[in-house]
Amino acid sequence: MGADSRGYTLDISEPLFRLTTESLRLHSNETKRYQTLEDLVNSRVPGIEKIDDEDAKNLKQHLVTLPTDGAIRIHLSITETSAENLERIQQLLEKRLATDISVSDALSALLFDYLVEQKTARVIAKLELDEFDQPRTNGSANGVHS
Repeated sequence: MGADSRGYTLDISEPLFRLTTESLRLHSNETKRYQTLEDLVNSRVPGIEKIDDEDAKNLKQHLVTLPTDGAIRIHLSITETSAENLERIQQLLEKRLATDISVSDALSALLFDYLVEQKTARVIAKLELDEFDQPRTNGSANGVHS
């Protein structure tokens, strides 16, 4: 590991491990290129700053429901910038959630927020809503197919 990188050894739960792999799969498919946890952490930092009360409530419930500590050891080697971003997320969430959280908790919350966003996008796409939140029509006045 170089001077411009930082390593974390995290003992995570199986549910958190599954959350990491699912998030990376979705992010890779979204961007059409293989992604790393570092890429995902960096891409999520701006969005996590915008959490509102409802988001904070959901993230807190997520952390209660999904244990982060466990027997699966992962080694996360990320750039110093990514490490600073992860610590920034941890500090933001501690302040917003009014509780102390670990690096694993911060990673879990970050990935959960990403999955919720992806699921929301899929539901909206399935409903075929336009930008005005109105169902798309097939062009006929009454919406009935001929």
